[in-house]
Amino acid sequence: MSKLVLAIMLVGSSSLPAAAQRGAAPQRGPTTGPAAFAVMVTDASGTPLTGVDVTVTGRAQRSASTENGRIAFEDLPVGPYHFKFEKDGYDTVEQDVTGKRGAPVDVKVTMTPTPKPVEPPAPPAPEPKPPSTVKPVVLDMPAFIEKYYVGKASGTTTPMACSDGGSATLIQANDAIAEHTHADADEYVYVIAGEGNARMGGRQEPVSAGVFLMIPRGVPHAFTVGKKHPLVFVSTLAGGHCG
Repeated sequence: MSKLVLAIMLVGSSSLPAAAQRGAAPQRGPTTGPAAFAVMVTDASGTPLTGVDVTVTGRAQRSASTENGRIAFEDLPVGPYHFKFEKDGYDTVEQDVTGKRGAPVDVKVTMTPTPKPVEPPAPPAPEPKPPSTVKPVVLDMPAFIEKYYVGKASGTTTPMACSDGGSATLIQANDAIAEHTHADADEYVYVIAGEGNARMGGRQEPVSAGVFLMIPRGVPHAFTVGKKHPLVFVSTLAGGHCG
């Protein structure tokens, strides 16, 4: 009887797998095959983001866009990979992940909206200038010239009008007017009577009744008087101040 029991035990043990006979641990999942990644992209509130461009570089290269925040990359060689996430209006995110055999590796990313550039504050509006207190001026020029006629004097300068933006003067000259400049005002000259020459920098022009000149500020200028004298003209300084 004891020989029969022993024989049964030997037959039973010979039918077990070799691994079980050696006491080896059971397998707990695949350990061979390619790597895979399961990507999930959301915003700061957890809302999935569609249309995020995802680029994968490393042992292989892949690119695709998320749909409802998700995307999967499969059949990749095992190894390190670099992920880049891009979407208009959001800061770019980059992440390094190692692909392993077995279950897909989760890649979870939160993207933050790109702050809008801060516009510089608008410069303050210039304060309106107070209304001018200067009264309008109307002159009868022939009568004005007769009243202040130069006669036989070398020359006369008679103020006509003045405001915050400039001044107008009647100038009558029997003799030449020496070279001078106006540093902070352009001079507009209109000849009423007489004749002569105007020298402006390196330029010389004949002047007589009806001639108009504009002499930019800072340009040296002078006048000579011809046979028909006095030379009479109105000089307007634009930009000058009332003195």
